[in-house]
Amino acid sequence: MRRGWFVLLIGGFLACCTAAPAWAAPVRSAKPPAVQTRVGFITAQLKRDPVYVTDQVPRMLPPGTAGKIKALVGRLGVPTYVVVTLPSRLRDDDTEAPSDLESLVPVLHDRLGKDGVYLVTDPSGTLGEVQQFGGTRRIDVEHAYQAATSELPYEAGLLSVLGRFVEIALSGHAQERALHPSPRPESATRRELDAYDRGNHRAAVRNNTAFGVGAGLGGLAVLGLLVGRRVRRGKRRPAPGGRPVRTKQKRPAGKAGER
Repeated sequence: MRRGWFVLLIGGFLACCTAAPAWAAPVRSAKPPAVQTRVGFITAQLKRDPVYVTDQVPRMLPPGTAGKIKALVGRLGVPTYVVVTLPSRLRDDDTEAPSDLESLVPVLHDRLGKDGVYLVTDPSGTLGEVQQFGGTRRIDVEHAYQAATSELPYEAGLLSVLGRFVEIALSGHAQERALHPSPRPESATRRELDAYDRGNHRAAVRNNTAFGVGAGLGGLAVLGLLVGRRVRRGKRRPAPGGRPVRTKQKRPAGKAGER
């Protein structure tokens, strides 16, 4: 009897141990949901609109920037896809890896599968890459963008850079202007620093002049005192070879009867 109860208890314990993983294990989906990466997101945006502008820097790129960019690049007369985004680290398969704006251009072309001009730039317009894929009308967009960023100051802004880029691309002299750029205009910061330096220089010149004048006047005053003292001392001295002048001194009055 005791042996029978012992067997039943052991059997029940083993049954609980084997059944525990079944109810204790968390319920998991067969396949995790797909996560849309940055490249996939930008590609999807370009399928709806050929101009994508990031919304992460609203002060630099206010609402309406995308429409202005579309009007500028529309003058090129060829299909143009523009991406304005922050530099990132991406790989062609959408996984995180060393990459930059330059490598993003061919990736987007492969994803879209459409010919045209692809331009990827940062919100300032100073860092970017542009290439043309296919098409019967070829435009020297690479040299045009290089010349545009070389001819404008650093703080010119995205729209100014893109406007100059389109102008140079349509001029037919993009390579010449890229290889022989004109001197870059000074930036506003550089002009402010130069004005500050000039003001400091003028102030230093005024201070040095005032100090020199004051030192000169002080030296003249000291020289005048020395000359005056020398003249007074010269008047009291006898002429060379002469006898000293003796002054008559009064004898003290003596007593009566003394001579």
